Amino acid sequence: MHPRFNNGTKPITFDHLDYSRSIQNAGWTALILDPIIDGLQFTQVLMDGGSDLNLLYPDTIRKLGIDPTKIHHSRTSFKGVTPGPYAKCTGSLLLEFVFGSPENFRREKLIFHVAPFKSGHQALLGREAFAHFNAIPYYASLTLKMPGPRGISLKGRSRPRTRLGESGINKLGAP
Repeated sequence: MHPRFNNGTKPITFDHLDYSRSIQNAGWTALILDPIIDGLQFTQVLMDGGSDLNLLYPDTIRKLGIDPTKIHHSRTSFKGVTPGPYAKCTGSLLLEFVFGSPENFRREKLIFHVAPFKSGHQALLGREAFAHFNAIPYYASLTLKMPGPRGISLKGRSRPRTRLGESGINKLGAP
């Protein structure tokens, strides 16, 4: 059964119109999107359907200016990302997350776990986020689709727009 747009009237599909010949190594390239998290536009969010968790990194939290009292204690740990048997999250927080455009968007509250290490991305969205949004990725075309007022189709890119040293985070309406 296909997830559907518009209360069941239009199925989510992928076809030749979604595919871009400009994508090198299609299917082997990371899906990077530009969502809005907690009211700020991000430019380097990794969509990882192989991960269980949604992660934020210490640099991202610092650049966002998140009040430390919003970060709750977490006993969550995970493995396979850092050397050693596992990594323990330093906390978690609930943030508003938006995909789409001002005319056609989806908004959900997501739990983010704070990773105890740096990353070249600002955040990582795992299966939990895909499930909340009922989103379907198609890595061969770097596309993410989900139900929305008119169906939401997001094109990702294979490389971040900014360098690691730049924030890549802008307040809405800022250049």
